[in-house]
Amino acid sequence: MKRKSLLLLPFLLVACAPVAETSKTEQRLNELEIRVAKLEEKQEEINLKLEEINKRIDLLTEEVGRLKLANVSRRYEEKPKIGEEKPVVVQEPVEDEKIAYEEALSLFNEGKLIEARDAFLEFLKKFEPNKYTDNAYFWLGKIYYELGKTEKAKQIFNALIKKCEEGELPDCNKLPDTYFMLVKMAIDEGDVATANKYLSLMEEKFPQSEATQRAKALLYKEP
Repeated sequence: MKRKSLLLLPFLLVACAPVAETSKTEQRLNELEIRVAKLEEKQEEINLKLEEINKRIDLLTEEVGRLKLANVSRRYEEKPKIGEEKPVVVQEPVEDEKIAYEEALSLFNEGKLIEARDAFLEFLKKFEPNKYTDNAYFWLGKIYYELGKTEKAKQIFNALIKKCEEGELPDCNKLPDTYFMLVKMAIDEGDVATANKYLSLMEEKFPQSEATQRAKALLYKEP
């Protein structure tokens, strides 16, 4: 009986081998199917994102086209007809002028006198006279004063006064403060006569100015 069992064992092993191999193959196929399914899902997500991007590009293209068309139409409408004079438009200072002035003033307020000086000089060199020009001259003179270069400060302040008197600047709101600085420098030097001369001009030109009152208080203060 044992001999028969031993004879049957090889046949049983051979018969079981294909079954085990088939099971492994099916497992691998299942794994591959799962991977393929995941890849298909990712591809679908990518396709949806690409579709959304294409829609946005189309919208942007349409918007650019509308803006170009509107710009062309505006230029055509602004173009004067033959024999018709184009209206004179008073332009406000461009944003670059304002930004440049504010950046220079910010440097001064931070105590960076050399950087502020260079920034104001560049501003005056780069831009045509505008509503910030007199302020730029004033702060430039103030910077030279604080740097101890009083003669250079006087030159700047007197140049500002001259430009305002000759109508070269559109705005001269810093003129009273400019005269005040000249009064102050004259007092610093002990030149009371010159200080009184500038104060008299201030009382004549800006009698109600706060700068005039400060100059009076500075000149006539009790020792």
